[in-house]
Amino acid sequence: MQIEIGRVFYEIIPWNKDYIQIQGSSSPYRVHAPAHWDIAFLKEYIKLNPPESKKEDSFYSYLEHPYFLFGKPYLVKIFPSKASATIEVTQTSICVHQKMNMNTLKLLYTWSQKLLYNEVIKQIAYWEEQLDIYDVVNVTIHKLPKSDFRIVEGGLHFSNRLINFERERINLIILKAFCKFAYKTRKETEAIFNLYMPNWRDLW
Repeated sequence: MQIEIGRVFYEIIPWNKDYIQIQGSSSPYRVHAPAHWDIAFLKEYIKLNPPESKKEDSFYSYLEHPYFLFGKPYLVKIFPSKASATIEVTQTSICVHQKMNMNTLKLLYTWSQKLLYNEVIKQIAYWEEQLDIYDVVNVTIHKLPKSDFRIVEGGLHFSNRLINFERERINLIILKAFCKFAYKTRKETEAIFNLYMPNWRDLW
């Protein structure tokens, strides 16, 4: 939802936190707010707490190579900022607001691994319900040079390179890990693949 206040536009984005956060360097600004707060209240809040103009954000540079997230390449724009580093994703680019002496690739790596972990956790919750398997004790993301996942002491360890795969392929890898975790035979595993992901052969 988008609102206008004094010819300045604001994109309202609901989130599960109990406070408001305004982001961006120019109109339209992004307003993260609790879903239960009404528009009239948000307008009054914004009028009393207008976003500050960030002149340093007017100039940016690019990383030489695109950065891949879930199988898609993104152009990386680097904006100089005096505030704490933030990263935002648009349809085609990743905007990094950072101090000039910071390592952009290191920031992107840490940030993207959190994205990957959240994606894996979301898919694991889905397969736990579908397969009625709730015995996974822990989930971690590691450097696994020779495999996509590993089962260790009741936990599932996934390779950090999964961030380069499309979400559907990641989902298949997680399903395969669940089948192995539950000691499914090859025939049983293929039956599960055919039931839930009929195009699984195209994803390898």
